Amino acid sequence: MYLIGTFAAYGAEEAPRTYQLDPFSQATSGYAACPSVNPPLLDEQQMRAQAHSRAERGTSCCLARTCECGGAYKHDPEINDRVIEALRRDARFRDTSVWVTTTRGFVTLQGCVHNASQKRALERLVKRQEGVATVWNETAALPPRSGERKR
Repeated sequence: MYLIGTFAAYGAEEAPRTYQLDPFSQATSGYAACPSVNPPLLDEQQMRAQAHSRAERGTSCCLARTCECGGAYKHDPEINDRVIEALRRDARFRDTSVWVTTTRGFVTLQGCVHNASQKRALERLVKRQEGVATVWNETAALPPRSGERKR
């Protein structure tokens, strides 16, 4: 009986582990037709390569005195939170669904807005937040579904 249980444990495959290195969160959820965005996940090999590269980059720039020691990634959680709070406070974006990821001060916006004007306004607001180095605005301006009011 014990032997069978042991073999069963060895025969069961574990689900592959995934890792999330960068802060990721949904800032707004007012666009019901917008498909969800998944966080940027890495497998173990990708995670190890990224971690090595990040440590190497942080050490190099610290020694060269071109960046703050401790790495360019250490302020990403607070930058991400600051961007999310700014989006949530701004009434212009209540009807959007936007997810935010921050890597080394580079902010990626994903999700849905209603038009190109709203997309540009979103990018301008995020660029003004402290610590944001670059904004990659990958949001999509989706056409209204039948029955929805056009903006």
